[in-house]
Amino acid sequence: MRMQNINMLYFLSPIVMIAFSIGLIAYWKIKKRFTIWALLLSLVAFAGAIALKYVVQYFTAQPFAEVVGGNLVALGLYFGLQTVFFEVGGAYLAAKIAFSYGKIRADDAEGYGLGLAFWENAVLIGGSALLNFIVIYATLAGGGSVAQQLFDSLSVSSPELFSSTFTALQQVGFSVIERVSSLFLHFSWGLLCVFAVAFKKNRFLLLALPMGLADFIVVYTGVLGILNFELLLFALSLLCIIVTLWFTKAERKNASSMSLSISEGSMRLTSLVKTNFKRALSFGSVYLIICIALSLLLGGILNGVASMVTDAESPAIISQSFPLILPLLTVMGSFGGLMVFVSDRTKGVYEYLIAYGVNVSEIFWSTLLTTLGLVTITLGISIIGNIVLLLLMGGTMQLAMFELLLLYTIPISYASIAFMTMAGMIWSSITRRIPGVNSPIGIATLLGIGPCLVVLILSSFFTGSSFLLLVGGVTLILAVLVVAMLVVANKSMNRERLLSEA
Repeated sequence: MRMQNINMLYFLSPIVMIAFSIGLIAYWKIKKRFTIWALLLSLVAFAGAIALKYVVQYFTAQPFAEVVGGNLVALGLYFGLQTVFFEVGGAYLAAKIAFSYGKIRADDAEGYGLGLAFWENAVLIGGSALLNFIVIYATLAGGGSVAQQLFDSLSVSSPELFSSTFTALQQVGFSVIERVSSLFLHFSWGLLCVFAVAFKKNRFLLLALPMGLADFIVVYTGVLGILNFELLLFALSLLCIIVTLWFTKAERKNASSMSLSISEGSMRLTSLVKTNFKRALSFGSVYLIICIALSLLLGGILNGVASMVTDAESPAIISQSFPLILPLLTVMGSFGGLMVFVSDRTKGVYEYLIAYGVNVSEIFWSTLLTTLGLVTITLGISIIGNIVLLLLMGGTMQLAMFELLLLYTIPISYASIAFMTMAGMIWSSITRRIPGVNSPIGIATLLGIGPCLVVLILSSFFTGSSFLLLVGGVTLILAVLVVAMLVVANKSMNRERLLSEA
């Protein structure tokens, strides 16, 4: 078969998912209520559920399938019950913890449900699909032996990618319908979980839990056919949202009046994040510039070496070095957030903020979010810049490089630097200032690069899906530690720890 590129209409599916999800959140933010706490809480609940499902399925999916002999009912229950316990149950647990600390209230229920849908539809499914299509399209457009190998593989595994316009539009339509179904389901059980906590009515949780069994029918896709499957899933999700809205009519009307007032806290946090981010760009500008410059220099050198070697496998191997090393450099680019924190504590800024009602958690959250913003800038410029350099130097984009960027570089960078930031803030708060030890570029640096080095050292013992399990495990551990430190900082950290030593 003559090599051709994929049908560009497939790009519509992830673009529509992402645009619709972001637009829906923007509408809720402007017209109703959508807070940063709802977004962050939904991320914790969703990411934790997906990580747990991945670990469970990694160890049990194949043995379970062998035991049941391909029985669809058993397989459906296997996947459906995981969604019930991990996604719905996890959403309830996260909402209960957050509500007990006053971080969400009853009228955050709709935003929480939208947040759960956003992380699945716009980020996990839409974002990964868009990146995957970009990589495939660019690789096939570049030609060469790698493109031919990719084309031969896709022709067997995903021949629909090269289909006609009519078939492509059908597939895009099915995909969009499935994401709408996902939106209805996540919105429904997210809202019910928050109401179950806020109004202390367990019947809402009992309504939410069976909704996770929608994944029961996924194993019947081949039996039903794609059209019947999507229509059945949409009907079930529509039924779920109708039931949810019907049984929560009274509670939705009374949500605002029965909630704790935390609007001022949300406004303070937003203001702190904006202010600290601007200051962090100034404080850490030198480190940010050096980090980006080193990453681009590294990418240029690796691309140059790859273009000079004659071994067919060498360019692919060399291209994987950049994603593996980038998290170590990103640690440097994120110093600005911690520098602002230590400077403000030393100068007595937090004495002023605490006197005006700002609590400890808002101070820690603002620094954490500021640092993650710096990570986003560093990763974005470094990755895009490296791709541009690669194309300018006549190189070809290797699929392995993009897989590493998506599955290793990005998650491990965010997780390790979040861990570094929280540990650095707590360390700086409970010890006397010793230059070079508890400063942002002292011990915190070791905490940031430590997890990355652990993964790199252990990577020689883990290959393929085992490496993904290693990365996922380390990322999950770091995320749990960050959440634990946030809880400790908010509940146990004395305000005196944040006062100036002067």
